[in-house]
Amino acid sequence: MGIVNKSMYDVIDEIRKLEEKYGEDFNWGTELKSEFFENELRKELALAPDFNVRALARSYSNDDVLFTYDDRFYRIYHLTYSSGKPIYQEFADGRVAVNYIERQFVEE
Repeated sequence: MGIVNKSMYDVIDEIRKLEEKYGEDFNWGTELKSEFFENELRKELALAPDFNVRALARSYSNDDVLFTYDDRFYRIYHLTYSSGKPIYQEFADGRVAVNYIERQFVEE
């Protein structure tokens, strides 16, 4: 599998804990074809193929996907699959991103 930043494991583990906590109603998960979403983001943003972006989790109720850039910051992109740039929310670290995901779920 290669070397993966520890913070990525933390984010994935925290999303899985939320899945367990909220059960089937929770609309985010870590089971995804990450390469598909990474390629889609690269295409929509015209990113170089070697740009270090990694899909970590996705919403099952809309086109939102949580990505990490160079293992330094996190963004939830709403992939538009249309013209224009996708809308995103940026987070300084994974914990803030996971807290945002949980808060959004609870408030809905």
